[in-house]
Amino acid sequence: MGTGRRVGAARIGRLALAPLLVGPLLAGCGGSSGSSGTTLKIWDYSAEQTDFHKKVAEEFHRQHPDITVEWQSIAQDEYKRTLPLAFQSRQGPDIFYWSDNGPLAMSQLLAQKWIQPLNGGSALPANFTKRWPEGSFVDGVNQLDGKTYGFPLSESTYWGPGYMFLNKKVFEDAGLDAAKPPTTWSELKSTCARIKAETKAYCIAAPSKDTDLQRTFYALAAGEYTINDWFFDYRKGTFSLAEPQAQKVFGFIQELKKDGYLAPGTNDKNFSRQQFAAGQAGITMDGTWLPSVLKTLGMDSSQYSVAAHPVPDSGAKGALWSQPDGNKYWVSAQTKQSKAAWTFLDWMTQPDGYFAKQYLQSGFGTLAFADNARYIKDPAMQQIMQIADRPGYRVDLPLPVTKCPDLVKSTAYVKAIGERPTWEYEAMSGALSGGKSLKPEAERLVAQRQKTLKTQLEKEAAQGLKVSLDCFTFPDWSYTSDYRPAD
Repeated sequence: MGTGRRVGAARIGRLALAPLLVGPLLAGCGGSSGSSGTTLKIWDYSAEQTDFHKKVAEEFHRQHPDITVEWQSIAQDEYKRTLPLAFQSRQGPDIFYWSDNGPLAMSQLLAQKWIQPLNGGSALPANFTKRWPEGSFVDGVNQLDGKTYGFPLSESTYWGPGYMFLNKKVFEDAGLDAAKPPTTWSELKSTCARIKAETKAYCIAAPSKDTDLQRTFYALAAGEYTINDWFFDYRKGTFSLAEPQAQKVFGFIQELKKDGYLAPGTNDKNFSRQQFAAGQAGITMDGTWLPSVLKTLGMDSSQYSVAAHPVPDSGAKGALWSQPDGNKYWVSAQTKQSKAAWTFLDWMTQPDGYFAKQYLQSGFGTLAFADNARYIKDPAMQQIMQIADRPGYRVDLPLPVTKCPDLVKSTAYVKAIGERPTWEYEAMSGALSGGKSLKPEAERLVAQRQKTLKTQLEKEAAQGLKVSLDCFTFPDWSYTSDYRPAD
């Protein structure tokens, strides 16, 4: 499942009012009980997993004949419009996928009254929670007031953006060895110069439409500093697109474009992936989910190699982030089938169960509750795991809610990112296509987001919440090491 930019609360409000013909999708939403048993409806946007989900539903029904699962995958953009409408009309599914706002997803979904606790709010059996590593269940992230609302699906070591994929045929045509990838920014430029001179392919398929530019930016930014996926710097407690590190990363992307190393056009991620799979580009930067997507495009893992993202010539001064944001499947507050939903999720997360084995063996990604190394056989996924296992490739971010528990009741951060949710990408895409400086617009958007965050926190503090900008600031944390509260 590809990563997507998070949708703030303000945007959700607008989406809920957006006109959209969703009759076929909303018809019959929500599970039902009848003489033939219970029907459980699940929604997500993993189109590449449609056949897999059908098999999962069949196997579950074989083991639980009284429950029928109808698993529907909707195109991602349409899903983000349709799901709010479904809840607005009280026709939401029984279980749904939602990962927007990472560690804040639960508090956002609770505020919107979209979710209910697992197992009807009863205590979860020990054999369920023990499937995950210690620290996977955090108050304010997936638990609240003694109830558990979510569980990590994907783990945080391997899963995420920040990998470089190399088309072996393009590299071979250029007289290059994909087994010896560029490791620095200057080596990346040299590689691109060779591909441009010796082949008809573009060097880098780098999507820049809307939020898709994140794939290239995150990979390159990881060598400069460590942020979350809202461009927030926890060391400084500020949105960071105007910071010198961010400006340096974007400047390098502009250099790549100016030198003719990026595929032309303002392309979306799907187009760029097709370019890479068709041999029209030698490199693309993407995430753990890409192998399964490339497979649907007819590209076998033997046709490409996976490498670590390149870092500045002076060495890595940052890393990719890791945080407890793998909570993705939720039980709808509107479902009348909470018991059946719990039965399914308990079955789905069996470490040695059908779902885990088939998911991992099919190369769809990694799971937080299963032995990934045991079941993953896809060479590309194995390369990803070897890369991410390197010390410091990903580091644990500070978690503000553990510093200030009242943040679970705060809307300040969600409101700050909800104002023009794609503003960072609008700014970068405009500067990239227009060949102009990013800094003026970056300074404007950072000032606005920071003002909203600070002002709202002050209002909430005046109302009695123990929150402040200090909750988001960890000045002693190093970009290249895991944050540990004891530090």
